[in-house]
Amino acid sequence: MRAFNKNTKVDVVENKNRSLISIENVTKNYTSGIVALDCISFAIYEGEFVSLVGPSGAGKSTIIKLLIREEIPSHGQIFIANRNIATIKRYQMPYFRRKIGVVFQDYKLLDHKTVAENIVFALEVSEASDEEIKNRVPKILNLVGLMDRADVFPNSLSGGERQRVSIARALVHSPKILIADEPTGNLDPVTSQDVINLLRKINLSGTTVILATHNKEIVDQINQRVVKLEKGKLIEDRKTGGYGR
Repeated sequence: MRAFNKNTKVDVVENKNRSLISIENVTKNYTSGIVALDCISFAIYEGEFVSLVGPSGAGKSTIIKLLIREEIPSHGQIFIANRNIATIKRYQMPYFRRKIGVVFQDYKLLDHKTVAENIVFALEVSEASDEEIKNRVPKILNLVGLMDRADVFPNSLSGGERQRVSIARALVHSPKILIADEPTGNLDPVTSQDVINLLRKINLSGTTVILATHNKEIVDQINQRVVKLEKGKLIEDRKTGGYGR
């Protein structure tokens, strides 16, 4: 276990040429005066499963927004695959975001499209060929266990099934990184376990998974690396273990 002094600037000791994600002394301030992140640093390596934990307002969602370049840091730098993401041009953003799949708590599905059509749409907007779509969609549906629900509309699905569609859509471009933002927040314990098992299966296939959650039981059960935030500060980084106090 590695603990951090809340008032100390953290130097990144990992070589960012070896890390998949390197967050270096990042601060995020808002015009309202809120300091969402306060000089945090850590690296994530290819193939890791990292639980990003902390109470509401700790800074988890802000980190996700920075990683997908929805926002940029007020200070500091973020590297993904050795690229400073602040230097990515607007026209390059669609290609950059294909490297990162994102799963949200509220699913963000298109209710007027079937399960398969939701996945097809994600491929169409990236100008995938008809052949690629034909080959890719069944594979993804099989991976998430929804082949028999391909022609069903989201409003006829359970919460767990909807979240699996969301995960499937996030995987359409075979991203290096999968970010799951409170993916079990709307689910019962049994269904939550199914979703976590799927995320672990995806991780075992080689995808780096970042799970943002405040669910202590899930984090303890996963028993992988835990990065803990509190009031915008990085207070703990456990290489393996549970949620902690």
